[in-house]
Amino acid sequence: MSPQIESAKIIPLSPVSWGEGVTRDVALLELTAADGTSGIGSAYAGSDQVRKAWEAYRHRPKSLGEARGEMVPAMSAIDIALWDIKGKAAGEPVSELLGGRRRDRIQAYVTVDVPLADKPRDAFERVLRAAMGMGFKALKLCITGFGRRDESRTDSEWDLLEERLLAIAREIVGPDITLMLDVFGSDPRWSSGFEWALKTSRVLEDLDYLWFEEPLPPGATEDYVRLSRASGIAISGGEDFVALSEFEDWSVRRAVSILQPDCTRVGGLTPMRAIREAAFQANIDLVPHGWNTAVGFAADLQLQATTPRGKLCMVEFMPTGHLTEPLRYDPFRLDRDGMIAVPTGPGLGIELDQDRVDRRTGVFDCP
Repeated sequence: MSPQIESAKIIPLSPVSWGEGVTRDVALLELTAADGTSGIGSAYAGSDQVRKAWEAYRHRPKSLGEARGEMVPAMSAIDIALWDIKGKAAGEPVSELLGGRRRDRIQAYVTVDVPLADKPRDAFERVLRAAMGMGFKALKLCITGFGRRDESRTDSEWDLLEERLLAIAREIVGPDITLMLDVFGSDPRWSSGFEWALKTSRVLEDLDYLWFEEPLPPGATEDYVRLSRASGIAISGGEDFVALSEFEDWSVRRAVSILQPDCTRVGGLTPMRAIREAAFQANIDLVPHGWNTAVGFAADLQLQATTPRGKLCMVEFMPTGHLTEPLRYDPFRLDRDGMIAVPTGPGLGIELDQDRVDRRTGVFDCP
């Protein structure tokens, strides 16, 4: 049963950069229950959308589980905040309420953007060594232009160049660092198809990469199924999905080896748990694709802490000031193994800096 909510505060954050001048709005929602317990949630949506979601929920609480389309991401903030309140009321971390904590630390990976320069080795050295210097043991590469071929080279020349870039990265980090490749096939301009994806997956397998992310457009389900069957490396995707039915369809059809939902987009921790259950029933792993706010990241840590032993268990961590800007203190630190301890405090285990929040432009209370 959800607690009775007395008040709500919407907190806009700095827009998240997606590169090439593209930004997306994100916002937090602080809910306060009748007994004074407050909880914080996060949505991969702007303040206006979160306000609409709150108004819908305030008038009809069942709308939280019935939202569709564009309303789903905004509802994420409400669901996560309610879990935070429930955890605080029980005096336990959210992970205990989600099924019981099985892990105290979670492996973190960082996404690194590598420019395709005239001297690629120099650029790779600079970016990859910087990430390793921060303590990361797992790196996901986003290489400028990778898979986006034009007529400046023949297909054979493109094959050789792309294979060389992937090999350079492995040579630099050595055999003990985990590598993944993300080519962002959900880009509307993406044009490479199944044959290219299969060929690239074999190169990645030979170089001992962990997974190949979004090698195809999200609508190419049949090709994802074919690729996952033919590939010797894990295929991952699903970050753009919102509806539970989409994740269930991919799970049943085994379109990927790893699903990557974002709890701030799919409706919060409640749908995340359902998505994971569908994935695990199909023997598919789940690695959250949440990296845009500290609240969403804390929720991911609490969820992953309940992952059964033996399952792939990681979180995406972007160590930027933007991530922790609204917090009283930063609880996220890499240890010597490149892992992050799951907060042990009640609820999500994090706390807003109210003075800093109140100074932010655009913060407003909702009735």
